[in-house]
Amino acid sequence: MAVQVLQVDRSQWLMPYAFEQEAIRGAGGEFVIESCTTEEEVVERAREAEILFVSSSRLVTPAVMDALPRCRLIVRWGVGYDQIDVEAATARGIAVANAPTYCSDEVAEHAIALLLALARQVVWSHERMREGGWQRPSGPVHRLTGRTLGIIGCGRIGSKVAARTLGLGLRVIAYDKYRADDALRAFGVTPRTFEEVLAEADYLTLHVPWTAETRHLIGAAALASMKSEAMLVNTSRGPVIDEGALIGALSSGRLAGAALDVFEEEPLDQASPLRSLEGVILTPHVAAYSIESIEALRREMCATAADWIATGWSERVVNPEVRSGLRPRIWE
Repeated sequence: MAVQVLQVDRSQWLMPYAFEQEAIRGAGGEFVIESCTTEEEVVERAREAEILFVSSSRLVTPAVMDALPRCRLIVRWGVGYDQIDVEAATARGIAVANAPTYCSDEVAEHAIALLLALARQVVWSHERMREGGWQRPSGPVHRLTGRTLGIIGCGRIGSKVAARTLGLGLRVIAYDKYRADDALRAFGVTPRTFEEVLAEADYLTLHVPWTAETRHLIGAAALASMKSEAMLVNTSRGPVIDEGALIGALSSGRLAGAALDVFEEEPLDQASPLRSLEGVILTPHVAAYSIESIEALRREMCATAADWIATGWSERVVNPEVRSGLRPRIWE
């Protein structure tokens, strides 16, 4: 019997999944495409599946895991996997995996694009031109060379941002809870504490995952400790910033500008003040996208499924402690 891999929530970016069907069939599995919108639909349609692919929905809940005894692996299309309750999966003997190499170049490039657009007031100038105007920016514009970029989270993506912005002449400082100071210094970054990065940065960019620890990491207190001319870029996860506090800081002039690709609730509410505030640049969670990144993501997802079908394991599993208590494979 072939191992069934079921796509829980189909993505228009990935349709018609021809690559996945061929690759997983070649690995000895069967790829089934569904478009579930409720937990009940997942339970009904995934009864035979050992591997679940999840795009953006939060439908694979602990209750769904309990109702699917064949499920042994849940794989998230992307780097972040906050859609999946990893602790609950581990307790039930289910492995969770992601695509750890996905889109690091793209997100770094997008963060820098937003940074440059903010610093040079490109969008503001564009909008004035669209309105028929011809004027210099109303706020201060500084030369990047010699200014300070602060990075919170200097892992795969943050380090790529650092390497590129050093080439722009920026002084780069960073805080990373999990990376040693010597490792930061090795590629030209000056290590600082979290508080020091906030206080010194002219531009601040965030590259941390969304966890209980990072939720509202940038809140009212953090924003109050930043320079009034500072600008903030977020291409990580929306809940890392307290949006209410950010709106307050921008509205009062306590912060000069922000560029956001991610939001606490997505899509961003049509009534959100972020849509109309001056000095704010918004993009619809597209930092990860490129033709090349999607092709690489497809390969990585299928490689995880192929490894699992062949060996019952994958090095991309994010809860490796589950291995000793993994659910047994059920064959008919």
